[in-house]
Amino acid sequence: MGPCSRGVGHNRAGGAWWSWTHSMVTGKSTISPSANSATSSARCMSPVRSIDTVARSTPVARVALVCLHTSPLARIGSVDAGGMNVYVLRLAEGLGDLGIKVDIFTRRHDRATPAIIEVRNGLRVVHVEGGPARHVPKKLLPLHIPSTVRSIREFVVSEDLRYDVWHSHYWLSGLAAMRVRDDPRTPVIHMFHTLFKAKERFLGFQDGSDSALRLDAERCLMTSVDAVVGATAGEAELMRDLYARSPAHFEVIPCGVDLKAFRPYDKVESRRYLKLGGERLVLFVGRVDRIKGLETLLRVVAAVRNSSGQDVRIVVLGEHGQARGTTARSYRQLAASLGIGHAVDFRGIVPHEELARYYSATDVCAVPSAYEAFGMVAIESMACQTPVVAFDVGGLSSTIEDGKTGFLARPGDEHDFVRALTEGLFSPHITAMGRQARFSMQPYDWSRITAQTLSVYERAVFARLRIGARAAGEC
Repeated sequence: MGPCSRGVGHNRAGGAWWSWTHSMVTGKSTISPSANSATSSARCMSPVRSIDTVARSTPVARVALVCLHTSPLARIGSVDAGGMNVYVLRLAEGLGDLGIKVDIFTRRHDRATPAIIEVRNGLRVVHVEGGPARHVPKKLLPLHIPSTVRSIREFVVSEDLRYDVWHSHYWLSGLAAMRVRDDPRTPVIHMFHTLFKAKERFLGFQDGSDSALRLDAERCLMTSVDAVVGATAGEAELMRDLYARSPAHFEVIPCGVDLKAFRPYDKVESRRYLKLGGERLVLFVGRVDRIKGLETLLRVVAAVRNSSGQDVRIVVLGEHGQARGTTARSYRQLAASLGIGHAVDFRGIVPHEELARYYSATDVCAVPSAYEAFGMVAIESMACQTPVVAFDVGGLSSTIEDGKTGFLARPGDEHDFVRALTEGLFSPHITAMGRQARFSMQPYDWSRITAQTLSVYERAVFARLRIGARAAGEC
């Protein structure tokens, strides 16, 4: 049996989709050993290289990034648009800075969007057909992957392209990339960004937004792609604990932050510019998703206001659409029932370039997520010298040093989050902590992250070449 012998291909649900998925993965040669392999390699920082050095030495000239369910050009904070969108676009720009041509494939969401958008020279976003040209719930998107794959193939053929690496983001894109790569010698690198069973564990229930296929698809991809990239080493542990899988090639590369765009501004000036009052301000940034914890934050702030007697207010950024039936109105109703309706400012989606102003204007940034694979909001805030208060989960455990660059609360413990937020808002050392937080972000600069990712690509390309040579009897 192939690497998916206990994954997608053997689900009893049967049907064309299951057969297609199984053949999609097992029909391609991979460099990963069986699903039971305990071998796992995790590599970290690579030296930053200049454009001239890369141009002379790298075997990677053209890369395809696959991000099907959401466009990297979508407004951050809208439905399904968050840290992953930022990650994909910034990585593509970083690769472009190194002289590598990049195409980002995403599903067309509306007819008004051009088929190809050239973001800059050598970097394009390609909108491909895959189901109706409108928002489609994620749990229905697997039905449209076959047509999406056909559209990508047609584009590749029409442009006479050959990619050196396919790099997929999120499980839906991983399935497509395994099928669409034009040459079996071309490696597929995958980043999950979030895992179904991790989300289920920390939420305590299934939120109903995902396809029933996701669990088996993730398990299959873990041992079928050439390398899995995770933002923290903890992701490999989750794969072993929750999926009984150990990717043969697991690469630890954190998410990055643009330290030029996300920099500290004067707090007083920023509050005046954004028309924010002089109260103690807590910032929440993110789409409305139960796992992001806005309900938790409202209850916590109400408790902090009651215990401290201080005028603590919340600024909420992001689109507040459907999320398990929860709308912006219900959040306002909850705030009103807690007696803090007047203290919550829903600002909606703001221009991405204004985020640094918001981070700088507030006293702390709260990330009350039940789980975060990494947490882009946290590192953006810290880059702006604003400490973060968060639960001690996922990537937040790695980026925040409790008591030095922010405050961590025990996972799922609202009372402890009240304690952590109180410390953050009223600590006499908060300014010094902000400076330390900014300093701690230096390793997360995008130039470093891009160099590390390129090194993963290169190792995968060379590994494929070695396998091909042995198969041909040349070594």
